[in-house]
Amino acid sequence: MQYASIGDIVFEITSYKQHSENQEYIYAKHQTILPPSSLQFMGTELREINIAIRFHREFCNPLEEYKKLQEIAKQGTAQKLIIANTVVGDFVIKKINAEFQQIDVFGKPIVIDCNIELLEYIEKQLEQKNTTPKKKEKQKKQYKNNATTKDKKNAEKIITKKTNPDGYQYHEIIQRKQ
Repeated sequence: MQYASIGDIVFEITSYKQHSENQEYIYAKHQTILPPSSLQFMGTELREINIAIRFHREFCNPLEEYKKLQEIAKQGTAQKLIIANTVVGDFVIKKINAEFQQIDVFGKPIVIDCNIELLEYIEKQLEQKNTTPKKKEKQKKQYKNNATTKDKKNAEKIITKKTNPDGYQYHEIIQRKQ
């Protein structure tokens, strides 16, 4: 009977030992002038699932199954994790801890116990800001349009270019009241 699978590897009920799940919740702690501090819920962290399995020669080729597990981990791609006919989500293999329990006279493993740490994989699109620099020509045109009319006495705004003592140039805007 199939209990769990990740990618192409299916763990039969005869080789399954246990699994545990870890879920963290993130809170920001804000120090305040008057105690107590306040907390702000920030969301959930990625889930971690630990599965302990046993590959036994009576049910599979333990070394082959162990190598398949290593290949999935080396690919670094997310795989569907299914536990008891329920799709849990996409996970990557974070860590494999293997113990070779028994080896036959030819050096082939009879029993390999594996503890597999899986980490939830959620793909997020990063927000991107369009940060194209403004052209200096456009800025100059804006200053000319806003600042100068042929008759400065009738202008609402006068923009003058000045230099501060450090040598930096800036524009001073004078608002006229009419």
